[in-house]
Amino acid sequence: MPIDLFSRLIHNYDELKFALLHAQTFDEQHFGFPELYYEIMESDRQRVGAFQRAFAHCDFQDKVVCEAGVGRLMLTQYYLPSVRKAYLIENNPKLFPLIKNWLRERNLESKVELLFTDARTVQLPEPVDYVIGEMMSIFCANEFQVQVFKHLRQYLRPGGQLLPKRIINLVQLAQAEFPEGTTHYPINFTRHLPEQLSGQEVVNTIDLMEVEKETVEFSLPMQALLSGSVNAVLLRSFVEIVPGINFTGTDSLMPPTVLRLAHTVEVEAGNTYKLEGEFSYGTSLDQAQFTLRR
Repeated sequence: MPIDLFSRLIHNYDELKFALLHAQTFDEQHFGFPELYYEIMESDRQRVGAFQRAFAHCDFQDKVVCEAGVGRLMLTQYYLPSVRKAYLIENNPKLFPLIKNWLRERNLESKVELLFTDARTVQLPEPVDYVIGEMMSIFCANEFQVQVFKHLRQYLRPGGQLLPKRIINLVQLAQAEFPEGTTHYPINFTRHLPEQLSGQEVVNTIDLMEVEKETVEFSLPMQALLSGSVNAVLLRSFVEIVPGINFTGTDSLMPPTVLRLAHTVEVEAGNTYKLEGEFSYGTSLDQAQFTLRR
């Protein structure tokens, strides 16, 4: 990185604290992604590479695949040449011309059926061998990963696979600064991480082949490792795409995220407290309720 670019970055760290939150903001119909959102994804080698490695463990030859939320086909390109048939689902009308042109330029139209609709209600005309989709957000709180896979998994052939397979949600006690009106924000740089006063604990594991409930209620003991004021939790989500190939979050997808607690609690190192919470998949992290009790 040229020294002048690095210098500008350093001088703008504070202003960039909430830039990622704004770049990843979308409306309820998933039509409002800014252009930068796709660029953030497509330039993330760790994110895309994890799915590439997972695809390498799958046998796509002459198989039927359904991908939900194809976007600008960043993941699609890595499996599409091998499959017999692909059902590609996208609900953002701004991307329809791009998708059609991309397929036409590569002479892949004959093996693809485009479904410009909502992946939570789409009807597939035949069983499929794989369902692929990474409509994920931290804790699956904002995006419809759970709802979409709950619907699409009915079309899997016996022995068919979901990619990804499961998501593990983790939490830490933290102390953070929140501007007025802000309840959460994803971490853009490590200096934006909050002060962490406990280790990570597992809140829940989402088995995408089995999950039914869309609201999670939990009560979790949390031991303070450091004394201090806890006004937030630091959330992380670990994703198993296929066994042995994982994605544990980057700034483009499921970044570590700070969420404000209902109340601030003073904790002492070595003592155990109870973290209670409720959140729903595919709503908004702003609606989540986390409370720490003595």
